Amino acid sequence: MTDLSTLTTMATLATTSAAICYLIAIVQLLMATRSNARLQQTQAFPVWGLAGAVLHLLTIAINTIEHQGLSSSLFDALSITAFIIMSMGLIAQTRYTLRAMLIPAFIIAIICLILANSYSHHTPILAKSSGMLTHILSSIIAYSLLSLATLLALTLQLMERGLKDHREINWLRQLPPLQTMENLLFQLITIGWLILTAAIISGGIFIDDLFAQHLAHKTLFTSVSWLLYGLLLIGRRNYGWRGTTAFKLAIAAFIALLLAYFGSKFVLEILLKSY
Repeated sequence: MTDLSTLTTMATLATTSAAICYLIAIVQLLMATRSNARLQQTQAFPVWGLAGAVLHLLTIAINTIEHQGLSSSLFDALSITAFIIMSMGLIAQTRYTLRAMLIPAFIIAIICLILANSYSHHTPILAKSSGMLTHILSSIIAYSLLSLATLLALTLQLMERGLKDHREINWLRQLPPLQTMENLLFQLITIGWLILTAAIISGGIFIDDLFAQHLAHKTLFTSVSWLLYGLLLIGRRNYGWRGTTAFKLAIAAFIALLLAYFGSKFVLEILLKSY
């Protein structure tokens, strides 16, 4: 059996290799975005980013084997979420030319990887039943999808502002038209909201007390986020909400979700341990 020190070394090597691959992908994309020409979808696919995602998955797998299960600690959870976001972004890239939007995603993935490898402590994910496992997985997937949607909303705000100010920004030229991007945004939000709904329902069924002291704020902020996303989708369907109004509401909903998922972890694992 592989001893723990060997697994730790392997995890460090995989983390370093993944970060290097992501960094190469960033440099290549930055160089490409300096061009005024729109590249074809096949030319734009970040192969080094794909290599980084594979190594990122390997890092998570090694840590899981080392600690005999996935971890729910702050930095481990961020690393897992970053991997899912990267995977979804790369899958979307096969249909849409989103390479410019992937640059900040690669940067976030590098930061999450390094933090997880350097400062994380293992906190096992406790799934006592298949229903509880469904709640945990649907929560992670919903958060990842809505994170990607938020990154898209921020990009759309920059695109819209550039059009209003009549400014040409090279890296924005590499993205699909505004209407296509906006349609993709609402597709992501719709799917993410539906999965978040499943997470809330399964949590209500399989968690004994959603308003226990350590879960109260998570339940509150998740509910606020779910309502805001629902309001946005209703506004889009019935009143044609789009542009700045839609983007700002999407970002506000995500901030509530961010506080729900990582707020308590940050307080318990970072702030309180500092004192």
